[in-house]
Amino acid sequence: MIEYLEIDGVGTGKKIKYRVDIDAREFKGRAILPWLIMAANPHLSLNQLLDVMAHYGCEYERTRSWIGRRRWMTVDRGYVRQCGAAADADGQQARAYRIMDQHPHVSARELVRILGKAGIKRGKTWVLKHRVH
Repeated sequence: MIEYLEIDGVGTGKKIKYRVDIDAREFKGRAILPWLIMAANPHLSLNQLLDVMAHYGCEYERTRSWIGRRRWMTVDRGYVRQCGAAADADGQQARAYRIMDQHPHVSARELVRILGKAGIKRGKTWVLKHRVH
């Protein structure tokens, strides 16, 4: 269900209308609501997500850093970050996944070495984040 929220803009005095792709009223009172709002609305910016969460009550408000640290779990793999860094910029991501699948019980550091030998530059953080896909 698509819900439209009309919220007073902070400091602007204008009404802002957001399309929210979830009937959040069904989940009011549950701790999962902020997660569901993020997952159902990848089209909303970070600031818009903050506005929507605040609309449902102060118990659902989150900080910018909270959303930033968790939002990667709710967006598509091909999502291009707003700061300009493209996902899979070198075109080696699919190949890296295949190599990592062949070594399921290897440590992240060892996977970085294996990928490096195959000509794929990836760091330990990337491996830990993308190991299970």
